[in-house]
Amino acid sequence: MSINNKSTKLPFNVRVLLGVFAIPSLFLAYMVATMAINGDYQKIDYFEWVYSLIGFLAAYIALTGKRLF
Repeated sequence: MSINNKSTKLPFNVRVLLGVFAIPSLFLAYMVATMAINGDYQKIDYFEWVYSLIGFLAAYIALTGKRLF
């Protein structure tokens, strides 16, 4: 029994909702990148790095519509 769901994309309304929820983490990613460029690495927590990366992942999924699982 094999189910091939790789070719199906997420519905448009789910992609828009995911994209809207990714916006705050993308703002955080901008702030983290600005602090890293200025050399303030000690002020950035690990949670902020992870939350920023999750935001990029959510934005990628929202733009492409690909399912990860």
